[in-house]
This record gives sequence, structure tokens and C-alpha cells, in this order.
Amino acid sequence: MKPPSSMQTSEFDSSDEEPIEDEQTPIQISWLPLSRVNCSQFLGLCALPGCKFKDVRRNIQKDTEELKSYGIQDIFVFCTRGELSKYRVPNLLDLYHQYGIITHHHPIPDGGTPDITSCCEIMEELEICLKNNRKTLIHSCLSPPIPVGHSITTASHRQPEGPERIWSDTDHKTI
Repeated sequence: MKPPSSMQTSEFDSSDEEPIEDEQTPIQISWLPLSRVNCSQFLGLCALPGCKFKDVRRNIQKDTEELKSYGIQDIFVFCTRGELSKYRVPNLLDLYHQYGIITHHHPIPDGGTPDITSCCEIMEELEICLKNNRKTLIHSCLSPPIPVGHSITTASHRQPEGPERIWSDTDHKTI
């Protein structure tokens, strides 16, 4: 039997051992232009702030401060409470509340899909946010930012300007 110090970390490790340093890169937000649905707003997409899983070691405080500094007002969270615990951010929803960010929590188990009633509720809430010009973000568990339009880091806090994205028949897979 090997001594504990030589044990290798599983790729699914979410142990309580903290790394020496959390990731210092800014949280990346991809901005999805909504002009195809007659909306001038952009919808932000990003990975789970503060996530600690496998090789990912985000800092929850820093990520939340960055989201607030970008002007994010509403966040749609699709992770279940169990998933938030698994990825070591069990208090993320409370932290958003402390920062004055409105949270729309619609838990959908990883790999699952919402029923039609839940889907309609999510779409109605999202429509209200966008019609009221609220800077809105969606994140689920480990999904990385998807290069669907434009992205920002701490260098730019405003929504992107530029050419409209050309859509294809496979874009539903991206969303």
C-alpha cells in the first residue's frame, strides 16, 4: 500500500483540500447577441463562478466582484443545490443576494431538461429582464464560455459592439 502522500487525485476530485492559490484569470463572459429574436440586448454566458472541481480552482469572492463590476444585474442559475455543493460554492446564491444581484434559480439536474412549464417560466423571466434592459447572465455548472459572439474580461466592462453574428442551423446546440 502506498503512503497517502503518493495518492493521485482523481479527475473527479472535489475534496476540501484547498490549493495554494485559486485561479487568478478573470472570469470570462461570452455575449450572445439577441438581434435574431428582435432584441437589442446581449445575454451573457459563463462558467460557474467560484467553481472548485478537477483542475478548475476559481475564487468565488473575486468572480462575484468581477460580475458585479461588469454591471450584471440578474443571473439565471440552473445548478441544483447539490451541484453547487459538489462544485464547492454552496452559498453562491446567498453571495449574489449580498452583492445585490437578482438570482433566478431554476435547478435542472446535470444532463436533464426542464419540463415545459419550467421552460416557459424561465423564458418569461428572461424576457422581462431583457425588456427592462437589465444586464443578464446565465450559468450552469461546468460549462465553459462558448464563443458565440463576443467576450469580455476585466479589460472591458461594457457589452460588445460590432458585426452581427451569422447563425447556422446547428446553433441550437451552442445554446
